[in-house]
Amino acid sequence: MIKIEYVNFEKLQIPSWKCTYTLRPELIVIGSSLIEFGFIQPIHVRLSTGEIIDGSERLKLAASIEQIYEMCEGKIPVVYHDVDIVDAMMLHIRLNRGHSTIVNEKLSSIIKEIIVSRKYSDSEIRSYLSMGNDEFSVLSDGSLIKHRKIKEHNYAKAWVPIEAPSGKANSEMLIESPPNKDR
Repeated sequence: MIKIEYVNFEKLQIPSWKCTYTLRPELIVIGSSLIEFGFIQPIHVRLSTGEIIDGSERLKLAASIEQIYEMCEGKIPVVYHDVDIVDAMMLHIRLNRGHSTIVNEKLSSIIKEIIVSRKYSDSEIRSYLSMGNDEFSVLSDGSLIKHRKIKEHNYAKAWVPIEAPSGKANSEMLIESPPNKDR
């Protein structure tokens, strides 16, 4: 049975191992939904540390948009998970794989940490995270960036267009891409 508690924003923190990024167009939709409907989905949090497993963008929006903050009176719905860091990382990936933008270098780093923990076999990790052998292989050995030439990749404007100032031609439109320490 899942128990939802309402918790003050200040008790929660975004973990350094987070591997997801929400792009501006998605943030606008999430913010609008929060204003219109409030929190219809709780934040998932690691019990022992207050680290957010899933929902960090909703927390940031609620803390930064006065209308949302006032509506929820500084408290948001939370589901606590009594898990260690390895299981928190696994749950973070599993909950976000289908709907968030994943930062590949960070995902690869998390996969390596999970492997090093020796808590799960490679096949258990692949199964839990719904990864094929090839995907798991390039993430676990860190070669995804080399194989896909991610550092050389130019993101298409259709991938992540953001609002351009009026009068700017599409060729001058700014493109938002996930944070990358090498960019």
